[in-house]
Amino acid sequence: MGFVLICAVLLFGKWAWAEWQAHQSTQAELAQLTAVDKHIARELNTLTSESQDRVAKFASASLDALTARINAIDQETRSKQLDRQKASAIGPVLKGQPIVAHQWDGMRLDAEIYLLNAERQHLEELRLRLQATQSAQARRAELERLRLVHQGLYTQWQAAKREREAMEQAHPVACRLGISGIGSAEYQQCEQLRGLQAQLQAENRRAAEDYQRQNALAQAIQPLPPLAAFAPRQGNIDALLAPLRDRKASLQDQRAGNWFSRLSQPLQDVLPTALFILLSAIFAPLGIKALFYFVLAPLAARRPPVRLLPDSLGEVALESHLSAVSREVTVDAAHELLLHPDFLQSASIAGQTDTCWLLNRRFPLTSLASGMVALTRIRTTAPATYVVSATQDAHSEIGVLVLPTGAALVMQPHNLVGVLQQRGEPVRITSHWRLGSLHAWLTLQLRYLAFHGPAQLIVQGCRGVRVEPAATGRSVSQAATIAFNANLGYSTRRCETFIAYVRGKQALLNDSFQGDKGFYVYEEMPHSSQRDRGPARWLQGLADSVLKVFGI
Repeated sequence: MGFVLICAVLLFGKWAWAEWQAHQSTQAELAQLTAVDKHIARELNTLTSESQDRVAKFASASLDALTARINAIDQETRSKQLDRQKASAIGPVLKGQPIVAHQWDGMRLDAEIYLLNAERQHLEELRLRLQATQSAQARRAELERLRLVHQGLYTQWQAAKREREAMEQAHPVACRLGISGIGSAEYQQCEQLRGLQAQLQAENRRAAEDYQRQNALAQAIQPLPPLAAFAPRQGNIDALLAPLRDRKASLQDQRAGNWFSRLSQPLQDVLPTALFILLSAIFAPLGIKALFYFVLAPLAARRPPVRLLPDSLGEVALESHLSAVSREVTVDAAHELLLHPDFLQSASIAGQTDTCWLLNRRFPLTSLASGMVALTRIRTTAPATYVVSATQDAHSEIGVLVLPTGAALVMQPHNLVGVLQQRGEPVRITSHWRLGSLHAWLTLQLRYLAFHGPAQLIVQGCRGVRVEPAATGRSVSQAATIAFNANLGYSTRRCETFIAYVRGKQALLNDSFQGDKGFYVYEEMPHSSQRDRGPARWLQGLADSVLKVFGI
């Protein structure tokens, strides 16, 4: 099985390398031909425009001027035809084969020669029409001149033909096959005579056409219709450049069938968008964090603190001044204990136990969202001791917060595991919204829940629970805050360094508390679940943010 897999990998690698090389070759040749096509088209457009401008200037020129320009065109055409013969010596364009520089130079020369011939034909028409307006004697004289020109060209063609035939008879093998060596003097002389003969034949054909047109003019009785404006046919030029464009089309078909081309084209289409998304993913969070750190957080720090119940008593105490893995809670006949079932480690058999479905009936959704539902309610007729412990979490410790009458403690119920309250008098909870506070919006806590004494609130905290006085001002990590007295001024403070915030080592804001009397409660360290990673952590964070808006 391993051998088969190795062979398959090698075959796939060989195929992929061949596809890649074909893709690279096709891309390079296609880019070259596209550039050449654009360059030739640009040159031909310039030549066409120049030719039209020249013809327009000769519309009212004299016979001498027209003749001089026609002679100049003939001379330029001969020069380009000689250059074209040199380009033809490289070989014809073969279908499916790459086109070399000499071949596309030949196509360009063909198009330029066509433009010159088209210009000459139009100027000759102008000249013939100008001559047609002259006297009959001038027409006959011009007809005779054209006949002599035609006859002279034919005589020259016959002389070139006789000379070539004599050379072929004298050197039959060298002239036809070049056995004496490619490029021998006899072979080169025969080739020159063939080129001269072809050139004279073309000029003789044009002279015959000129003679026929002049003969028609000389015999015409009615005036000729106006001559249309000079405009070379683009279709003829396109036909001359057809081999180049056919090769481009063939390369495009090859590229469409190549697997690398199929993959690279969609990739190129989505690459700008993907690059934009990547850069946004990299720099957008940095920009948002910079906005929060340098603009919003300092602005919030200058806003007045939130004071929910300034007239309440700023008192709360941690029973025994410390927390522990397990705590004993004593329940007498005047009180009842509401406890989350997971935290009841041991219980006296003397008490009465039943289920309390909600922590507070006035806040059913809050009780449900914080998990304080289906609580164990314990009542006794005589004092009994119950042990409360975080049986599901080895890092949590239990603390009992003693809240006297008149005191109020702001806390989120998710840290609450139980309440020791008077029978028939459930702990009073009040709700406070602060929609106009920038501190509330930055921390995403728009509602605060205040627990009023007398009551004992049983809370859990990772590695322990601490209670400290606010005094002239204290700050603590938001992730560690459990509760604070409602008479304190609550605000936010920016973390110390921007780099630690960007790297995720510190949260943007810390909770700050101010007041002459009052305490705040926090856990020794944020719970380990807050450092989890992955989709579960993301969903948990989203749910926590939503619950935090409502103070839960």
